[in-house]
Amino acid sequence: MPLPSGRFRLHSYQHNGQWLFVANDTRGPDRVVEAHPYKDEVRNEFEAKPDGNGGIHLYNPATDCYLFVSNDTEAGDRVVEAHPYEHEPRNSLYPNVQSDGSWTFWSADAQGFLFLSNDTEGGDYMIESHPPDEIRNRFYAEPI
Repeated sequence: MPLPSGRFRLHSYQHNGQWLFVANDTRGPDRVVEAHPYKDEVRNEFEAKPDGNGGIHLYNPATDCYLFVSNDTEAGDRVVEAHPYEHEPRNSLYPNVQSDGSWTFWSADAQGFLFLSNDTEGGDYMIESHPPDEIRNRFYAEPI
């Protein structure tokens, strides 16, 4: 089963339910990717664009940015950020549907899964990357 075509939102049941979004918070010139409990913000909308190598680039139309796993760290994990550069190897993610209908997103460049961390930025939970496969890596894609 592929990710929804067109725009979709990514939801996690962790922390009482959170929706991924590209924040205004920055690390250098790049935006931090976070999660909050507000479902219907335009910053929550993503598109999956094929990367030409079997993976995808997660694109956020509201900010005209692509998600990537940065070299910045928080509590030992790599921070997921967003920037306007589409064609970088670190933007490539490999989605894998799970038996419960959720998705994991593997970064071959960073050798880790995206996950909803316990770290916060500006009151919202940060999205980070780490190698273990665990429940915090699961996201549900909701078509818009």
